[in-house]
Amino acid sequence: MSPKAQLGGIYPRSEQLIELTRSYDRSKTDLDTVKRHVETDTLELVKLQDDSGFETFSDGAFAWQDQLRPVVESLDGVTTGTRYDRWFDTNTFYKKPTIAGKIGVHAFEPKNFIRTDLLPRTKGWKVTLPGPYTFSELSENLNYTSQSDLLSDIAAAEREIIKRLKDAGVSRFQLSEPCLVYRPYREQALGRNELDNALAALRETVDGIQAKFSVHTYFGDATTILPDLLKLPVDTIGIDLFETDYSKLKIETTKKLALGIIDGRESNAENPEWIAETATRVSKHIIGGDVVLVPNSDLKFVPRRVADVKARALADATRLFEEAR
Repeated sequence: MSPKAQLGGIYPRSEQLIELTRSYDRSKTDLDTVKRHVETDTLELVKLQDDSGFETFSDGAFAWQDQLRPVVESLDGVTTGTRYDRWFDTNTFYKKPTIAGKIGVHAFEPKNFIRTDLLPRTKGWKVTLPGPYTFSELSENLNYTSQSDLLSDIAAAEREIIKRLKDAGVSRFQLSEPCLVYRPYREQALGRNELDNALAALRETVDGIQAKFSVHTYFGDATTILPDLLKLPVDTIGIDLFETDYSKLKIETTKKLALGIIDGRESNAENPEWIAETATRVSKHIIGGDVVLVPNSDLKFVPRRVADVKARALADATRLFEEAR
């Protein structure tokens, strides 16, 4: 096995950018000043990934207001709504999308999703999007009476977004599906029919697109649905090791397992030696597949300085893992 480190999702803004954003909200700073510092934060993250030896680069999504907003703003039939909801059990919030009509895609700028102008051309570029099922679960549906129809239209729309981003140079896409394992708005467990609808939507999202895809779950135990996820036509499946009991797993697969091995909700930074040792233990439960070391979720929930330490530790751990083989 030869693990590689990757980041994904929204990376925490620097203290300077946070202060400028607040100042802009109070009409004390102009938008151009905020945009310039977004570029500064992006370039700092690019340098961190380059210095640490990452092979696939994330731009940090510093301009994203929340994990759903760029998708919402690219769709017909969906608005951002006016209601804020808590993002799972974190101390952050998102603006709940309202689905009021048939979902489609209108013209959008790829730079709304990724700053390709600031990323090195010699590296692969990664964008993280909410998976169709999670997008539907975190939205208010006022239009569709059939879950399968809703998921199919979300999948078709995300597929079109992905195709346009691929044309812009993006080579890897992470589809985040925490709602498959963590159901903050449902009392009942995920049923077979609902899981089948979610899996069908994921297959439709990636169908026919020549790019690398990962489906990543977090904030919950993926044990029971992992066999189904491993059948998806994607190259990588991600699990949250802080929630999933890998000791009971025996995984036979040709896919990569993205091990969510640093905790995006914990401000204490993991030690590279501990990360490498844990990855070694997990790898003994995997037959035939490879592993990738990743955060279990977005790192936006911790301060920037902590996220930087975690990211470097992740990269250092991959080298320790390989040296110990």
